[in-house]
Amino acid sequence: MRLALSKKYETLQLRLQKCMASYVFKDPMKMIQNKYILVDQFIKRLETQIQTKKQKEKERYITLLSKLDALSPLKTLTRGYAIVEQNDNIIKSAKQLKTGDEINLKFMDGEKLAKIQ
Repeated sequence: MRLALSKKYETLQLRLQKCMASYVFKDPMKMIQNKYILVDQFIKRLETQIQTKKQKEKERYITLLSKLDALSPLKTLTRGYAIVEQNDNIIKSAKQLKTGDEINLKFMDGEKLAKIQ
């Protein structure tokens, strides 16, 4: 019984020494510092991902803006075209007009009335 207790005591003593030799007991702040480092790494990674996403969305915005600008009726007017209207309806074909009809021509810098002859 004494021998068994002695062995149990030695086992527990070795276990205690091993625990006390652990870096958690020797330097408890080291574990916290390691976690701070991990948090800093996560923050840097997150900031990088946010910047990448921001740049992609900016490029997408510029692309959509250029498409919108190209399709703009006002942009068409700046290239020398006009919008032809009759009674607030846009005329898309010459077949829609008859001799004597009055139309409204919209240009880039203003409007003029015209009569079809």
